Amino acid sequence: MKVRFKRLLTIGIAAAMLSAQPLPVSADDFDTQIQNADNAISDLQNQQAETNQNLTDIQNSISSMESDKQQILSQIDGYDQELVITMASISSLDDQIEQKTKELEQTTADLEEAEKDQDTQYQAMKKRIQYLYEEGGDSGWASVMIGSLSLSEGLDNVDNTKSLYDYDREELEAYTETVSKVKTLKAQETSQKSSLEASKQELEGARENLESLKADAEAKGEDLDSLLSDAQSKADEYYSLIQEQNAQISELQSQKEAAQNAKAEQEAQQKAAAEAAAKQAAEQEAAEKQAAAQQAAAQQAASQTADTSAATSGSSATTSAGTDSSSADAGAADTGTSTTTTTDTSTADSSTSYDSGSSASSSVSSGTSSSASTVGGVSGQDVVNYALQFVGNPYVWGGTSLTNGCDCSGFVQQVYAHFGISLSRTTYTQANEGIAVSYSEMQPGDVINYGSHTSIYIGNNMIVHAADESLGIITQSNPAFEPIVTIRRFIY
Repeated sequence: MKVRFKRLLTIGIAAAMLSAQPLPVSADDFDTQIQNADNAISDLQNQQAETNQNLTDIQNSISSMESDKQQILSQIDGYDQELVITMASISSLDDQIEQKTKELEQTTADLEEAEKDQDTQYQAMKKRIQYLYEEGGDSGWASVMIGSLSLSEGLDNVDNTKSLYDYDREELEAYTETVSKVKTLKAQETSQKSSLEASKQELEGARENLESLKADAEAKGEDLDSLLSDAQSKADEYYSLIQEQNAQISELQSQKEAAQNAKAEQEAQQKAAAEAAAKQAAEQEAAEKQAAAQQAAAQQAASQTADTSAATSGSSATTSAGTDSSSADAGAADTGTSTTTTTDTSTADSSTSYDSGSSASSSVSSGTSSSASTVGGVSGQDVVNYALQFVGNPYVWGGTSLTNGCDCSGFVQQVYAHFGISLSRTTYTQANEGIAVSYSEMQPGDVINYGSHTSIYIGNNMIVHAADESLGIITQSNPAFEPIVTIRRFIY
């Protein structure tokens, strides 16, 4: 009963030592924390998927509105060109009308002068004809009749009179013809001026129509600018929300890992404490058995000594034999005690050897998980070699063409698509794909995610990525040129 009490007392002390160790929460509490973290991460990932879809929708809307704006700008340019031509035509017509007005004024003046000369000539001719008939004609014939002039002289006077009359008539007809031509010219110039003014009026109407169309297009452009500004603001909000969600997911993952590590550490501590308590109890039990055997041997030896003293001298041989037998029994007891102790020590060594083996096994497992291999015959270096072929090609926001233009996430997506590995479209969703690796474990072909940008590691502290519109697809040193959010591996 005394030995059993001591053994129970030892186990109770070990249990008290175990319970005295700091255990903030139980294993069930850790499981609850881990499950809650998983649920929260799943909810956030669902929210992030919805946010990414909203971002994609708003980006498509922005692209559509930018296309519409380009069409409107092209229309405005067309209207401007037509307005320039129309204004030039109006200006030319103004010059022509001004010139025609001057010509018409001159023609009018010429007509007035010709009509005035015609009237003057007509009045002079009338007076000469009157004079000739009144003075020259009758007096000439009368002079012949009375004999003051010869017939020849009278005929000469008549011929002269007729010649003068014919001359005056020809002059009058010439003046009349001149007046007619000038009138015809004036009518033509008046008609031409009217035609020019009608053309100008038509062009003025076309100019007003073009200015109205241009004003409408500019108003539409301003409306699109406002819509684009609102859409871009909404896209920026989605970007910020995705970053916040990534930060929350990262924080929850850290909390989950911390809970898992704490749980594993607690289990390891409990296991170690239990093993220590069992070892201590076994050692205590062995010590108690050894002490009990020694006590029994001592009691037996004392009893045999008392019997020997009371016996006769004739029984000395028997006493000697009994003493030898007792010594042999005591030796056997000692040997048994030693054997028990050896067995306990061996057990302890065996436990230590297992712990060491478990540690080594964990180390090997860790090394295996961090080493890159190939998938389907493709290695990370194959991905790098393929990506480097497109260095120098242009950057196009929202593009997915490795030759005609792509953005950073489109570049990564299309490079991996060449090897049959499907990635999502944006940096924010790519950050949750593949497996995460640390910076020290990074190998060629791994994708470095900076939150709003992404690149492919090519080794030797170099990356390849679609940088921006001014640089295009380039290689550069310093993979951590921006704060790194995560490093993802898709070939493992």
